[in-house]
Amino acid sequence: MLIPKILILIQAGIFGLIIGSFLNVLIYRIPLNKSVLGRSYCPSCNEGIPLYRNVPILSFLLQMGRSACCKNKISWQYPSVEAATGLLSILTLLYSYSLLEYTIWFLLFMCPLVVITVIDFQLKIIPDIISLSFILVGIIIQQYLQYPSWWEALKFSGIGLLLGGGVLLLLAEFMSRLLKKEAMGGGDIKLMAMLGAFLGPKAFLFIYIAGSFTALI
Repeated sequence: MLIPKILILIQAGIFGLIIGSFLNVLIYRIPLNKSVLGRSYCPSCNEGIPLYRNVPILSFLLQMGRSACCKNKISWQYPSVEAATGLLSILTLLYSYSLLEYTIWFLLFMCPLVVITVIDFQLKIIPDIISLSFILVGIIIQQYLQYPSWWEALKFSGIGLLLGGGVLLLLAEFMSRLLKKEAMGGGDIKLMAMLGAFLGPKAFLFIYIAGSFTALI
């Protein structure tokens, strides 16, 4: 039984690498308000990238970190995001009780967090289209994860959202007055509200610590 489990984890890792490649597209295009549909292209010369040159991590290594079309350097962000997403895929599967739970947590929670984290690190912004959209997703999926009734699912996510977003809004106001500068942007508060919608009120302490750390940075 050990070998089949290892094979499943390998498949999850490969799936994560492929998804990570798409996340790189989102990370590059969303801040520029470009369509996330269509084939990949070189950000330096805009030439289309064929599939055989777009294999996660492997293409970067074979091309020695340079674009095949214009020889410009490829950012280490691309293989790093792919590798991190592959690892997250494996870890999510290991801690999931079912394929449905894995799919929900990996695609609808982990992946948006990867995109948000990289964009925030690079540009110091958190796009509303991601955080606000996945607040709604977080509320909806609770019915499939643990609550059979819409009311219980809505109550779970709603309380988490209010604790994550509402309390941190007050914290941000307090820290802004204390530090004499804006301590936390609206994007950070919406992100914490998103975490609350997914994780619920029981994760309030984690959200509070994360929000406090964000405010200090």
